[in-house]
Amino acid sequence: MKNRLLPLIFAFLAVTSVNAQKCGTYDGYLEKQIQNYPDFYQKLQSQNQKLEAENKKALKRISTYKTEDGKKIIPVVVHNIYNSAGGILSDAVIQAAIDALNRNINGQSEMLLELYQNQYLKTPDIFAAVRGVANIEFRLAKITPDSESTTGVNRIYTDITSAGSDGPDPVKELSYWNSYQYLNIWTVPSFSQPGLLGYAQFPFSGMMSTDGVVLLASQMGSTSSSTLTHEVGHWLGLRHIWGDAECGDDNIKDTPSHRYDNNGASESSPTPNGHPKPTPAIFPYHVGLAPPAGQTGAWGCVADSLNPAGEMFMNYMDYTTDAYTTMFSAGQIEAVNITLEGELDEESGVSGIGFREYMWSTENNIATGTSDGYFDLNDSCSAKYDFYDRNGRNFVCLGTENWLNSNSKAIDLDVTSASWDFGDGIVETSDYLLALGYYKKHTYANAGIYDVTLMLDYNELREIRVPDMSDLDPSYDSLRAEVSTLIVQGTESELVAEGASNIAVHIDLDGYSKNSYWVLGQLNTDSILDATYIDTIQTGSTLFYNGYFADTLFYRGELESTTYIGYYKASCQSTTVKENYITIGDDQSTNISYPYAYSFESENELNADWVLTQPQSIDNEWEFQSSINTVWEWTSKASNAGNASIMIDGDNLALGSTDIVSPAYDLSDLTTPSIKFSWSGAGSNTNPVNELNISYSLSCGKTWLPLGTIDAINSANAGMYVTNFSPNASEWMDTVMTKSQLKDDNIMFKFEYVINGSSNNFYLDNIMIGEESDLMIVDNTLSARVSIYPNPSDGNTFIELNNLADKEVEVKLVNILGAEIMHLFSGEIESNYYMINNIDLSHLETGIYFVKVVADGDINMTDKLILK
Repeated sequence: MKNRLLPLIFAFLAVTSVNAQKCGTYDGYLEKQIQNYPDFYQKLQSQNQKLEAENKKALKRISTYKTEDGKKIIPVVVHNIYNSAGGILSDAVIQAAIDALNRNINGQSEMLLELYQNQYLKTPDIFAAVRGVANIEFRLAKITPDSESTTGVNRIYTDITSAGSDGPDPVKELSYWNSYQYLNIWTVPSFSQPGLLGYAQFPFSGMMSTDGVVLLASQMGSTSSSTLTHEVGHWLGLRHIWGDAECGDDNIKDTPSHRYDNNGASESSPTPNGHPKPTPAIFPYHVGLAPPAGQTGAWGCVADSLNPAGEMFMNYMDYTTDAYTTMFSAGQIEAVNITLEGELDEESGVSGIGFREYMWSTENNIATGTSDGYFDLNDSCSAKYDFYDRNGRNFVCLGTENWLNSNSKAIDLDVTSASWDFGDGIVETSDYLLALGYYKKHTYANAGIYDVTLMLDYNELREIRVPDMSDLDPSYDSLRAEVSTLIVQGTESELVAEGASNIAVHIDLDGYSKNSYWVLGQLNTDSILDATYIDTIQTGSTLFYNGYFADTLFYRGELESTTYIGYYKASCQSTTVKENYITIGDDQSTNISYPYAYSFESENELNADWVLTQPQSIDNEWEFQSSINTVWEWTSKASNAGNASIMIDGDNLALGSTDIVSPAYDLSDLTTPSIKFSWSGAGSNTNPVNELNISYSLSCGKTWLPLGTIDAINSANAGMYVTNFSPNASEWMDTVMTKSQLKDDNIMFKFEYVINGSSNNFYLDNIMIGEESDLMIVDNTLSARVSIYPNPSDGNTFIELNNLADKEVEVKLVNILGAEIMHLFSGEIESNYYMINNIDLSHLETGIYFVKVVADGDINMTDKLILK
């Protein structure tokens, strides 16, 4: 039999408490995500399989030197996602958040011994008696998966943010380190889901390529927030204390049952109406089944005789306000240790291997640079500087000022010189503002496309913290000893043996009474220090126990801990180059020889005439990449005009968008300037989600205005293809778009393919810019065709008609006997492309039907429709 070895102390209690937050983590969360976004997670399966194989190999290696005791050091990488709207965090702020996490998980919360309103314990003794101490230390990694030096902080400037628990995880595709060596923490400026503060992934989930914690940068940036502690609790295997159900179970023996989440964040929780939110002043909270005077509705989850202490709302796994959360229970820490150390088999006496055990192994601590005293004197320059255009002006007209901003403020090192090379022969010393860091404004003198380079000289001061002076490299420039006072608890003899001072006993202040925490029906001795029953009452031959000795719960003392901090200085240089970063256009285009035509017969026609952009992402720093950049690419395997086209490869999709931008054109002499293009796409499932947006600019690309959209249904016009899609002649579509605003002397066009999920290939060809009447010439050699999407259909259908311009058309749905079931459309079609949208067939029986198209009185075509 396997046993979790949870302590029997306070086995009748159940715990709950966390911060005033809404958390996106719950049992079944990942399963729901996979069900809702199967293609996104299917794309990661090969990476998951490789990661799991590597993890198993690593776990096998540690079994020979596994230790049962000692501090567990867990390497951490923080992916700091930010943009011009905010979200950037300094190294100091991130380190402070990690320090707070270490205090909290080791039972050293700064609020543990605080009083509320100068009289109420934030951590009542009855719960403090089962305070858990994990003996874990989270440390920022010093070595990347590629064996390079790092600060453990990876900053990414991007407009992509996390969709939260109601969508897939695009930020995890931006940057990810393998999860069997590192705890990945992503911080984001915002969530799309209102009220969400963070979410995590449980261990044993089977999705190692998305494993880690995501939270708001504002929560990471506040040491008073317990969101990080709460989410790391999930990552280590802990559930919400109320079990995500009314009076649910978190499967921990020493945490009391909780009726609600204690912040009103769940649908079933009535707080603050009906049930006031818990505070230390109203401890014990939710005692007994009946509500107190002045309150209504069900109260506690068990009778007060079974749990007179109420709910452990000061627990990190509740939704209690941050100011009141102070502890994990010993039972929760035992559950954490199963994740980290494995589970004990009582029959054999052998402990298994924990799912996350390799992370804190000696081998991994050495590999990630997190072992005590690690410092590489030859590789001390690890800062990675970046920059961005503060106003998002990568495309601007000649004479417009660019404002380039570095992320030096967040890295917060001693920069001794900083300069910018703008790629136009001008190199300038950087300006500096305290709120922004190093920045520079620059106006280009000539149109063109320019590289930009940021160059900094800086002094890096690295600090190495160790508990033993002998672990420090003696070449430090300065040394400091930091003495802290730890809170220790246990029996008096245990604390004396540890060398603790200020030892004091903490007892049950209710004394012997029916309100004692030791309740009628327990064993005749206290499970801690042998307290015994007194005050018996005998009725006839029956003996009743009416009260109890005033329990001694535990002794508490103080223990000094010294950390030695060595400081090492290094002179460093950083050069960050961004190629083709700034595009400067003329105020008035010199392109006046319309019509312009691009059939992409050579690859140079794409690369020379159009500017390509791509999703803002970086290469993942591990061998099993779960992310790739999506770009428009030239192909000769499909075309609508000539022998080639450009395409989006369905096998290389990363969430976000990818663009091609045209040169500027002078269309001011045209009567009705327009753009015409051909496209063809296919879906990989019956729910297409990607689309093509076409926009134009009057300001050399500084701002873009919408021109039109090929929506998700039409972007997969060829239907669903299981194999790699390459269109035949009948599967190409074309359209003409125009607006009066295009009659201007400086017009640019942009094709933006928006990636919201998986798809098959998408092709674009035969782009023409000119007079609308010239572009609208109908090719009478094209055959009429009908396309039904999706097919098979579950009841909602789209029918696409092509090459039936200027014809009277009727569309009917008939059964296999030829009888008309529904009349779907009647009227004259004015263009060669027409879509009948949202046809509701849900009232029909499942089976085979036919869509019959009659044009100018003749049956033009028939296509089969399967209704499932």
